[in-house]
Amino acid sequence: MSRIGGRFLPFAVLLAVLLAGCAPQFGQSESPACEQRGLTGSLPVVLEAQAVPTAALLPCVDLLPAGWSFGSMFVQNGRARFSLANDRVGMPVAVMVVLEPTCDTRGAVQVPSDEERTRRYERVVSLKGGYKGTRYYVFPGGCVTYRFTFQGKARAAPVNEATLALGFVSRRALQDTLDKVYQGRFKLNPPTSG
Repeated sequence: MSRIGGRFLPFAVLLAVLLAGCAPQFGQSESPACEQRGLTGSLPVVLEAQAVPTAALLPCVDLLPAGWSFGSMFVQNGRARFSLANDRVGMPVAVMVVLEPTCDTRGAVQVPSDEERTRRYERVVSLKGGYKGTRYYVFPGGCVTYRFTFQGKARAAPVNEATLALGFVSRRALQDTLDKVYQGRFKLNPPTSG
């Protein structure tokens, strides 16, 4: 079940009402999809964009392999997170995905990134009884952290599956979708007055 927290609850309710009238419908427990009904992004991705207005990229779920499922989502001012579960290595949480303006990559090793416009860092925390590790994607205005917590002997396969299941949507592409649906009437970050 999705949870929306912090000061964004009124915005989430307003946005849900606006979207209900003339756009694709979104369920309360819906994952932040990279693509929804042929359009870039979904309501949960819009909420991520509002939570971290500096982030050039927004984490999303591309395609969940067999055995994987969306867990929950929590959005607040300055932070958004969602979880994925796996029936073989991690219930209720196998991967926690966190979007923030910055993150601390000390102790992590920089490796070639599999995502455009990002720097990637890896930190192995433990290999006892499974796999615990952290991956960071750093990009202009934001950082996405994947926290892997796998139980059992499987290590590489679930990491690869999670990596393929997750992706990014650019803020610009998401705004293009909103412009297309709302003819320019909805901006991710409306200008502030004064």
